[in-house]
Amino acid sequence: MKPRLVRWALAALVLGGLAAAGYGWWRSGDRLAIVVAGIPRRPDLSGLPAELARRVGACEQRAQSGPDRIAALGELGRLYNANGFFAEASQCYQALLQVDPADPHWPYLLATIVAGYGQLDDALPLWRRAVKGAPGYTPARLRLGDTLLKTNQSAEAAGVYTAVLAREPQNPYALLGLARIDVEAGRWAAARDRLVVVVQESNYGIGYDLLPTVYEHLGQAGAAEAIRARNKASGAFFDVPDPWLDELNPDCYDSYRISAAAGTADHAGDTRAAIQILERALILAPDKAVFQYQMAGFYLRQRDFATARKHFERCTVLAPDFSDGWAQLADLLMKIGDRAGSERVLTAGLAKCPGSPGLHLQRANQLNAAGRYPEAIEEFKQAIHLRPDEAEAHISLAGVYFQLDRTNDGLAEIDEALKVEPEHPGALATLAYNAINNGDEAGARKWLSHVKQQPRVAPEVRDVLLKAFAERFGRSPD
Repeated sequence: MKPRLVRWALAALVLGGLAAAGYGWWRSGDRLAIVVAGIPRRPDLSGLPAELARRVGACEQRAQSGPDRIAALGELGRLYNANGFFAEASQCYQALLQVDPADPHWPYLLATIVAGYGQLDDALPLWRRAVKGAPGYTPARLRLGDTLLKTNQSAEAAGVYTAVLAREPQNPYALLGLARIDVEAGRWAAARDRLVVVVQESNYGIGYDLLPTVYEHLGQAGAAEAIRARNKASGAFFDVPDPWLDELNPDCYDSYRISAAAGTADHAGDTRAAIQILERALILAPDKAVFQYQMAGFYLRQRDFATARKHFERCTVLAPDFSDGWAQLADLLMKIGDRAGSERVLTAGLAKCPGSPGLHLQRANQLNAAGRYPEAIEEFKQAIHLRPDEAEAHISLAGVYFQLDRTNDGLAEIDEALKVEPEHPGALATLAYNAINNGDEAGARKWLSHVKQQPRVAPEVRDVLLKAFAERFGRSPD
């Protein structure tokens, strides 16, 4: 790994000089000489499947003496790029800029590498060249806008984002760029309006990190807390969907990179494509439990329960100490009506992972559903002990207490839930319902105001609470 990092660091320094010089040194030779000079010295590929080395060798030979030298060099660049050999990929792309100047892929792919290393000034002319060559390719415009914004060229960046929105009015990445410019300028209301659309369009994939600050500047502290609570449960940041980068996936032989690409495809809503991508990772590493788990999740979203079950079961065999595999398998069996099988899986999982708060919580929920309340209470307490910084077990335990008419104990658990996760939607809804049920109009109004500001409260839950308030007190809370 270290030699590759050294090569990459040296290449990055060289790239800066080449960008400034306009790559003029390539113009001194003919096309064949440029292609041959663009073939990198082969790095150590021994840690990757032998097929990669065979393909690299074939590309080198074709680039030196074949009838399709330029195509071979392009394939070689993509192979190196897809597998994380960025210095070698850069050398290929620099040559291709000269011998195949009309193809916008080469400046685009080189720009992603240069920008990834932080050399934004060197990336800018490459992004511009890519946009000029492919004016309809939205990711190129977005990356140009982002680079302009990061290099303090906000006015030009705003123009780029606005041009994207002229084609795609709800594009969340362009809206996010304009929102960032609004934040820099102190236009808080405009930033809020854009960011609300951003988080909705991206399902909290982007933009949620800025909203609390914006809300606070607008004096909306409650809304800021609600977003922070939602942020705690949200997933990772997802980059701009980028088909040109996705085209590198078939050339990748690094199973973890393939797995990440599959996750990106799934997040973009194309679970079928995610399955196809991940199949390559499983071919390369069939005994990686995390890939089995990931594939099971994809099939679960496709409602192919039989195939999902197969992969979850394989995951528990390969990694018996991975509690999530047991938990998901148990949950799946419950979904398909195999309660006894689910209970057996949970028992086996807890034997292998006795310190798993998730498995204890799942077991507690099963016991609660079966009416075995004393046992459920003990399991909920164990889950809380093992994971004290999450609200879910507190709220579920409160539900048991309410069923047993231990109202004070239930409310105490809700209070604990709000301590560890302020503005938790389940806690807010429970407190609002309890106040309505007890005829406490002031308390009901207070908690309903929190419910209205919490985007994680399901609309149907909010509607039920509002209807209950109107029926109890004969008027709307508004």
